[in-house]
Amino acid sequence: MGVSRAAPLDLRQFLLRVQVLRLYRSAIRSVRRVPPPACRELQQVVREEMERNRQVKDPQHIRFLLGEGSQRLKELNSMLGIQGHY
Repeated sequence: MGVSRAAPLDLRQFLLRVQVLRLYRSAIRSVRRVPPPACRELQQVVREEMERNRQVKDPQHIRFLLGEGSQRLKELNSMLGIQGHY
């Protein structure tokens, strides 16, 4: 009845994971500022995007996705008039 644990992350994997979680949290915070009808839809889109890429293991691909996600978040924030640092 043992619980299987994922292999421990090395430092680079850990740092990438931190960046991914930071981007996700920033996106969810930004989406909360969208008017109610669209807010839930955008939250679902953010979640689906993250889930779809959850199994990506290649660090280069993860960095590419982080860059793409950061750019999309900046565009959303600029549309909403939010000053962000991500």
